Amino acid sequence: MLLDPAVQLRLAIPEDDVFIVEMARHASVIEGWPLPDLESEGVHSLLPADGEVSIVAVKAGGRRVGAVWTLHNEPPLRVGSAGVPLPELCIAVVPDMRGNGVGNALLDALFVQCAGTQTALCLNVHARNPARKLYQRRGFEDIGQGRGPLGIAMQKDL
Repeated sequence: MLLDPAVQLRLAIPEDDVFIVEMARHASVIEGWPLPDLESEGVHSLLPADGEVSIVAVKAGGRRVGAVWTLHNEPPLRVGSAGVPLPELCIAVVPDMRGNGVGNALLDALFVQCAGTQTALCLNVHARNPARKLYQRRGFEDIGQGRGPLGIAMQKDL
């Protein structure tokens, strides 16, 4: 699906921090369940540290509608062949914009940003998360057990 031309992608700026926390809340919950508290450990474990790549999707008029970023957790979800932890990605789109190409565009932009410095990206997805199909379409493959009993680790080579 093509992205609505009224939606633009850009690197995140400090003014996006509150929105990225909100997107981490969406990314950390199973669809249909209530969003976790802002202060929950699950939300904070998904936030990008300084130096990570963060991209925001913004509609005309300035409304932010999605974000994707890299992060490094301890322990890492996946270690590359050189023994270096792979960046993990986190992505979320506001509910009323899902299925409109925002997630595809965010992932593609992240791949471009990371291609020069990373060999691969990984992610953790709940087995029942419908976004798993999106990740498969964008080239991610199941690589084993992820975080939690229903977590699936996926990886995409860049």
